[in-house]
Formats: sequence, C-alpha cells, structure tokens
Amino acid sequence: MRVLFVTPHPIEGPSSRFRVYQFLPYLRAHGVEATVRPFLSSRLTPIIYQQGRFGLKVCVTLWGTALRVFDILAARNYDVAYVLREAFPFGPPLFERALEAAAGRLAFDFDDAIYIPSLAYRNPLDRLRDFGKPAKVIQMASRVIVGSHYLRDYAVRFTDAPERITVIPTVVDTNEYRPPLRRSDGTTCVIGWIGTPRGSSYLRDLIDVIADLAQAHPQVAFKFVGAEPFDVRSLPVTFKAWRLEEEVSDLQSFDIGIMPLTDDEETRGKCGFKLIQYMSVGIPVVCSPVGANVSIVDDGASGYFASTPTEWLASLNRLIRDSGLRRRLGQRGRELVESRYSLAAAAPRLLMVLREAAA
Repeated sequence: MRVLFVTPHPIEGPSSRFRVYQFLPYLRAHGVEATVRPFLSSRLTPIIYQQGRFGLKVCVTLWGTALRVFDILAARNYDVAYVLREAFPFGPPLFERALEAAAGRLAFDFDDAIYIPSLAYRNPLDRLRDFGKPAKVIQMASRVIVGSHYLRDYAVRFTDAPERITVIPTVVDTNEYRPPLRRSDGTTCVIGWIGTPRGSSYLRDLIDVIADLAQAHPQVAFKFVGAEPFDVRSLPVTFKAWRLEEEVSDLQSFDIGIMPLTDDEETRGKCGFKLIQYMSVGIPVVCSPVGANVSIVDDGASGYFASTPTEWLASLNRLIRDSGLRRRLGQRGRELVESRYSLAAAAPRLLMVLREAAA
C-alpha cells in the first residue's frame, strides 16, 4: 500500500511531527510505502513567520503552491492521499478535491478546531481562509481521523457514515519521551509550559498567580518554552526558544507542567497534547478542565484541574510543597501515557484506518 501524506508544515510543526512523521517507521515495517509532502520545507517555512518581507513571502507561497500541483499529479500513483488539516492554506478545498480525484481515496486528519478563526490571536490572513472547508473535506473523505471526541462530535455532523470517523489522540513515543534518570536536587522547583507563540495569551492570564507563587516560594522558577515573551514584572520567568533537538530535555527540566486555557469553542477543540508530553516525562500537571483535558487528566491522581486563580494557587502550592506528591502523581501520569497515549498504542489503529481507506 502506498500513502501520500500531505501536511501543512514540515517535521518542526507539532501536528506534522506527532500525527504523521513519528508513525512512519511503524507503517513502513508493516508494508506501507509512505511519502510526506509538507507545503514548505524546513528551510522555507520560517520565512512565513518573520516580520515584514512581504514580497519574499509571496514568492515562497507561490513555490509551495507549485509543489502542491506536483503532489496532485503524483497522487495518481498512491492508494490513499492522507491530508493533515489542509492541503492548501487559503480558499475552498480545491486541492483536497484534486487529491481525492487523483488517488481515488482521501483520508482527512485534524486535531484542532480549524473550522473557526482563532480566538487567542489575530491573523490577518484568516480573511483568505474558508472555515467551512473542514466540513466539505469530511464529506468527501473515505476516512476521517480526529484528535478528540469533541472533534468527532463536530465531524459526525457532516457525514452519513459516522463509522468512518476514528478518534486517535496525538501521542508520544514513550521510548523517547520518558522521565529523566535524575530529577533536580530539590533546591528549585521549575513550573514549565511548552507550546507555540500563539498560546502565549493563556499564560498572560496567570501573571498574578505567578507573582503570588514567586513571593511565597523563593525556590520556584518558571520556564516557558516556545512562548512569545511578555512583561513578567521582574518575576523569575525564563522564556526559552523552542528547538526540536531540545524538546525532550526541556520537558525533563520541569517539575510541574501547566496548561491554562480559556473556555471557548477553540479551546474545547484542543487535544490536550501538552498534558501528554508532561505526563510522559513523569511530572504532575495542573490544567484548565476544558476540552480533551478532562479525559486525559485523572484529577487528584495524575494532576489537578484549576478554573480560578484561587484553584490555580491551591493546586500549585500543594505540589510545590510536597515533592513526594509530585513523584506519585507524575508516576501515575506516566502510566496513563504508556497505556493510552503512546505511539505503541496508536500506531496499529492508524494502520487499520489506512487499510480501510485503501480497501
């Protein structure tokens, strides 16, 4: 079986990395000849996110468009075209329709509420997007893969065959994402967050909580990986740039992982992947009880839910003061990831979906 994976980003993009690239060795070992085609390469993608340089961005986008046309022509030689999120960032699903026509079978995978504009940040390019495109692609797809049950509830509205929709959470390779051999010496307690700059607004909402914790616990430090720096009032907060080769070691440097969210349609569609990353390295989590977070975290056993500043303070205070509690909750979280959110658990399900799509 030959599968053409069409992704919006190269391996540095979280969705591409964790929903496609990490599955490739398993798929190839089970007879799947897989090709991955991102819209732009690892070298060109950063240009899109730079300030200014409008002319160069237009040229890069045209280059990606030309490559997508080539992908459509190549899709005739594949059994399944597997589109992650979108084949083209703007306009109606013309490229998805062309891929489906060329390959004869289309699988569609999404792990966010990509059917609405972001409520956490403003993107002027959203005016060029068709937010009805996911529904249209669901209708034409042979198989639909979603990252959470909330997204499945959205997808079933646009198909008369709900059995074609499969929930596969975003997972980690637990052989790579694992607890460190040694934790910190206990002189500091690092409260960490990892993500993309687009999620920074959720951290800003915790600034008063951060200030109270810093005053009460001199040993506490905050480390935000991948966040866009903002005013932290001289508090003990470190902003660190995300790097692919340092992701696991950054996670292992945390003692507690946090995932604050607002409660809206966009956040309910999130798949809680930060929590899975934190739990994979054996640390407890504190998070907003929104979307998939509710099903991922065993409240009181692998972490805590927090909806108000008072609850955030109480949960983090409890964990900061008790290293034994952190260790017990972290161990339970690791067990949950191994059983439910590991590559070993998810890969056979993806293989089954591909075989069904190609049948």
